[in-house]
Amino acid sequence: MLIAPSFAILTMGSGDYLGSTVRDLTLANALHRRGHKVVVYWMLECNEELADAGIGHRMLCHGTRYHFQRPSEFLDRVVGGALFLLPKRLRVRAIQRRGGYVERLLSNMLRSLFAGPEPDPALARRLRGHIAEDGVTHLLAGFGTLGPLAMAAQGKDAQFDYALTFQGDEEFAALATRIGLGEPFRAGVRQAMTRSAWRAIAVSEDYAQRLVEEIGVSPARLQVVYNGVELPGPGARPDFAMIKAAFPALRQDTPIVLYLGRQESEKGIDLLLYAARLLARRGQAAPPMQLVICGATAKGQGYRDVLTDLGRHLGLAVHHAGTVAPELRGALYAHSHCVVYPSVNREPFGLVVAEAMSHGTPVLVPDYGGVAEVIHDQGRSGGLSFRTWDSGDLARQLGRLLEDRALHTELAANARVVASRFSVDRMADGVLEHMGMRPQPYRAAAGGAGRRA
Repeated sequence: MLIAPSFAILTMGSGDYLGSTVRDLTLANALHRRGHKVVVYWMLECNEELADAGIGHRMLCHGTRYHFQRPSEFLDRVVGGALFLLPKRLRVRAIQRRGGYVERLLSNMLRSLFAGPEPDPALARRLRGHIAEDGVTHLLAGFGTLGPLAMAAQGKDAQFDYALTFQGDEEFAALATRIGLGEPFRAGVRQAMTRSAWRAIAVSEDYAQRLVEEIGVSPARLQVVYNGVELPGPGARPDFAMIKAAFPALRQDTPIVLYLGRQESEKGIDLLLYAARLLARRGQAAPPMQLVICGATAKGQGYRDVLTDLGRHLGLAVHHAGTVAPELRGALYAHSHCVVYPSVNREPFGLVVAEAMSHGTPVLVPDYGGVAEVIHDQGRSGGLSFRTWDSGDLARQLGRLLEDRALHTELAANARVVASRFSVDRMADGVLEHMGMRPQPYRAAAGGAGRRA
């Protein structure tokens, strides 16, 4: 008798990896909606609000576990448990006020996984116990970095297999190198990949190549499965009044240029400000636009404060906000002339870019990393690219989007078609087929979850 597969998603709720967390919970929702049993095991922080009703949740460990270089059961279970009685916004605010604290926690977590002969033995035993209690047959680790923990939990006789997904692991690799664990990190990840029943998943072709170059994994042990986004259904655009309520000074008759995503230095938002200033220098010939910047931050207000000061110094009128609700996020995509994603990082993918195109909005991205793959499909393009790190070229391409109506119309018409390549169903099908399972038909879920910027 065949046993129906039961899934666990092992992920981290840290704000540094919000895009990765969204991907993992989107996959969890997709599997659950197809009738599979799904439970999410959280590390450091949790984002249960991203999950559909009916999905189980367990806090595998709190961030306090890694306050010191050696994992602390007391700080994890007792102190961490008590802190989690506080509202999440208060916890996040307290951590962000302590400069470098998140990096400290992540550094100590890496030490526990890669510095010794066994990766955090007590946590591996806890994970194994949860898996046995929940009847999990397939553990999906949302980061390749967590591979050694999954491998240790599996041991030699566990009744489950695990699959690894790489998304954002280059940041862990860089941090491991900074603390003197570069080679143990790479060796540990490679060993966990070898022990897995399946090839590891990379979220773009470019990212797969980056893993080969930087971590030394074999390309034969990698499979590309692109991330998925919820495609908006047919219907009228959201009312502009929703945007007006959040940004009273915005006008509907002037093009909106939007950046939406994490406000951190690696996202290159300052390049967008320089590009806007270069266009403004054209005086009367400058194309009219309204610049909107919004999204969460994981490391405090430092970079946001820099952006505010820089915009003021450059004489730009910037409509600036933090986290936006899912409904406002969709309205901003739908009413924006274009979305600019000016990252200075070699991005693994680009969820914001796929989301924007799904609303029929052209995008502008660097010609570097997995994000550059997202805007093209079978000869169609849903946006333009600019030379990475080049604010002058960013200004030129942005000017084209604002001034060339025929070009903008063509890209907007292509955008939805290109974005359909990254549907949630395609991602879920790809993951299931990769693990040798026939995808089950979709069924309506009892409750849905929103997405936060």
